[in-house]
Amino acid sequence: MRIVFVHAPMSTVPVAERAGFWRNFDIQYHSTHPGLRHMKRVMWELPHWMTWLAGVLAAHGYTDLDVLDLYTEPGTFDEPGLMNETMVRAEVAAHPGDVYLFSPMTPNLYYAFGIADLVKATYPEAITIFGGVVSTPLAEEVARHDSVDYVVVDRGEIALPTLLDTLGKGEDVDHVGNLVFRLPDGTIARSSTRYPAVAPENIPFPVVDLFPSTAGQDIRYLRQVYALGCPYQCTFCTIQTIGQKPSYFPIDRVLSEIAAYRAQYGEHHNIYWGDETFTLFPDRTMQLLTALEGVGTIRYDCQTRLNCLTDDRILAKLKSSGCQWIEIGLETGIQTSQNVHKHRMKLSATEETLLRLRDAGLAACAFSVNGFPDQTPDDMRRSIDWVCDLISRDLLQASYLFGLVPYPGSTMYNFPERFGMKLLHHDYRRYHEDLPPVFATDHANPDQVYEVFLSGVAQLGQAMSKAPHFGALPPPGQLADYGAFWAEAHV
Repeated sequence: MRIVFVHAPMSTVPVAERAGFWRNFDIQYHSTHPGLRHMKRVMWELPHWMTWLAGVLAAHGYTDLDVLDLYTEPGTFDEPGLMNETMVRAEVAAHPGDVYLFSPMTPNLYYAFGIADLVKATYPEAITIFGGVVSTPLAEEVARHDSVDYVVVDRGEIALPTLLDTLGKGEDVDHVGNLVFRLPDGTIARSSTRYPAVAPENIPFPVVDLFPSTAGQDIRYLRQVYALGCPYQCTFCTIQTIGQKPSYFPIDRVLSEIAAYRAQYGEHHNIYWGDETFTLFPDRTMQLLTALEGVGTIRYDCQTRLNCLTDDRILAKLKSSGCQWIEIGLETGIQTSQNVHKHRMKLSATEETLLRLRDAGLAACAFSVNGFPDQTPDDMRRSIDWVCDLISRDLLQASYLFGLVPYPGSTMYNFPERFGMKLLHHDYRRYHEDLPPVFATDHANPDQVYEVFLSGVAQLGQAMSKAPHFGALPPPGQLADYGAFWAEAHV
């Protein structure tokens, strides 16, 4: 059985204000990462779900694996939002398979459907299976698409190989858990069996070489995971392990993965820890940081919450173990919004915490979100002003700014009325953080929110144009190289 992983493309969203923003963001990022190389093609990062599930499948004897990578192909789109069907059809034909696996995000679900259509037109007997962050909450809707055979919901370490075993034997799939599919009469069936989550120590080692080693020239970093789960329940989050106590991979397993990925894709690569709250449990974190410090050659970034950076031991050990950049989910400078949407994170500690990070030699970057439904346009502007002020005082080195999107799977999407939101449509191509909001509130309409967003992008871009606190500005002749990473399609 030949299994093809499909890396679905993401369409570019042209936003003029982004050019200066991403150039200056990139300069700040590169200044804290000596030796970081500009990418040749923009993959951003290896699709972790592929190497992970490939390991699961290989452990079950499914070793004939291929990747249909349409994400990095420059000719995938004729223009923004319009796939080049001739080119995609040719790529599908060049990657024959018995089973095609898809795990799109919300904005490229539409394009994944289009690819599945071409798979069915080219190989009518092939099986298409969808799963992941958008297919799980929209399982029945996804299963209704003519070119989708099965949807695996939640995690697939048990469900996917069980489904493939069943199909290979020609048996009925009724006993397969975590499965949603369309019956011959068009009705949707959902299996009653729910598989337990596989403990991290029992998840097979990933297939690290699923991509050729040359893909190392197309990625910004190597994503690694220490813990699965986050106990917080932010209203806009779609991570399927939110609200759950994290479970951890053994440290020797984590270090072995890092060594294997770097051997395949380049020893120079930094690590990006994918844990949503990397410093949640100080004692657990210290164990990993001590191990990283022992290796001595690993440089990394991580993400966490403001309230998870209060232990001085952690700050000192982060620096000595190779941390270069910490991304903090500040989201908004309005405390009332924090109370509702961020599990009551207290902003009063922001400046003190960021100052302690800076004094420890750690560069800090914020995640900022514009358009919370309980905010007026003036509230949104004050929040952006607040982040710009933190940057101007070198308490932050940089900040992302994204428009709020109530993605399927989030509490906001499921219960918009709780937050004073009215969803305007379900055209998921427009559920994108650089596009006008897909909702309206009593405080602001989409045009008003988007106007603040665009001005905020320009304002933050200007704030980040200062000389880096860590590192130095690049020579003027190299400036054109910065920001190109973000000129392509990302979400």
